[in-house]
Amino acid sequence: MATRISALLHCHPRAVALTAVIALGTPLVLDNYRKYLALGTSGLTRLGPLGWLVAVSLTAFGRETVSTAEYDRAANKDAWLEIGVERRGARPTTGWHCVPHRQMDRLPKDEVAKRLDAIFEKHVSANPTLVQMVPASPHEKLDPGMVIHPDIPSPHKDADHALREIAHIHPTDHSLHVILSAADSKTAIELGWAERHPLSGVSRILPLPNNYLLVYAPRDDEELDIVERIIVASIGYMTGSRSVA
Repeated sequence: MATRISALLHCHPRAVALTAVIALGTPLVLDNYRKYLALGTSGLTRLGPLGWLVAVSLTAFGRETVSTAEYDRAANKDAWLEIGVERRGARPTTGWHCVPHRQMDRLPKDEVAKRLDAIFEKHVSANPTLVQMVPASPHEKLDPGMVIHPDIPSPHKDADHALREIAHIHPTDHSLHVILSAADSKTAIELGWAERHPLSGVSRILPLPNNYLLVYAPRDDEELDIVERIIVASIGYMTGSRSVA
């Protein structure tokens, strides 16, 4: 028997190599898939293994998320965000996968998360001529998103490139994705309140301009106040308004 097996291995070296790769790689693949599912629900995670394959493929095109030099080169220097407070502590850890883009630690308590939801809904209700809530975010395809009101023409290319979506909250971790002006993106990132999406600005094919940011979930009253200011600044930039309620 041993002789026959030896002869078989000698005659089919490629099959042997493939079997070895599968045997060694399967645990790593399963671990990566579990980590992907742990990021929470999104349009991709609902597709199961197919969504995971897409996520892994897209992650190969991701880039770093906290440099700000590119915002200094932007032609539009307008700003809506006024904060001078640095976020306490280190930045949260985000998942290895570019999509869904989520934070993994430093999460808020339920009470703070509920208050953030209320703040988000408050600004939708207070600005009925500027924004509206849609059942499914144009980007996430699952949870509600705030978009530019259909009666308002897109004030800049970023609005069109971003599918006219202003912001949405991720129920899993209560981080947000928002779009800010270049100047405000620089401020939010440098003060530690946000990071750029790894795929933002990578390609015109992807609907993510380079100022598409992940805003970290607030943990207390002070951080809720800052995140609310960021939401208001996002509404202002994306609608071209200086009168956001």
